[in-house]
Amino acid sequence: MAIFLTGSTGYIGAHVAANLLETYKDPLNLLVRAQDPHEAEVRLWHALQLHLDFPRFHNHLHTRIHIFRGDLTGPQFGIADDDYGRLVQTTDSVIHCAASLNRKSEKACLNVNLRGTLEVVKVALHARDEHGLRRFSHVSTVAVAGKRSNEVVTEDKSIEWDRSDYDPYARTKKFCEHMIRQLLPGTQKTICRPSLVLGYSRYP
Repeated sequence: MAIFLTGSTGYIGAHVAANLLETYKDPLNLLVRAQDPHEAEVRLWHALQLHLDFPRFHNHLHTRIHIFRGDLTGPQFGIADDDYGRLVQTTDSVIHCAASLNRKSEKACLNVNLRGTLEVVKVALHARDEHGLRRFSHVSTVAVAGKRSNEVVTEDKSIEWDRSDYDPYARTKKFCEHMIRQLLPGTQKTICRPSLVLGYSRYP
């Protein structure tokens, strides 16, 4: 069984992918946007070369990495039914890193963050119902806490729906957390909230 990781060609996702490859034995199912298999492998190498030398990358690519070429925002990621079925059948854990960090575009954040997260949750639900799901991990942001000043924020008060949001990115990530909690109530979950200092504008 494998870990399904989104965002492996992005900043955080590449760190996560390299750490998993070097520290654990689980195979990785990676969703990568590309026109053909060669482009997918090149994109992945460009992302991981800061963390792995080429011989180790090449070995992982042919022994532990399974690339699924698709788009986060498409139904079933736009991949064929057989490939989607294989993704579900081999996934027993999910780490969702991919996102749009475009703080000015409501459309981009709604499309990538909300639609994309829903598609990832669907994979988790199918996997859970078919053979069980160990854990769903989601990379969110501290910005879900909304606009605050000189406050200590406890977990039970981290999301308050009547509090103003910073921007479309923060707003959609707040809804993503809510969606995951509501749709995967019995699944072990981990939600990570990196600092606002990360300013990347496109999803991986």
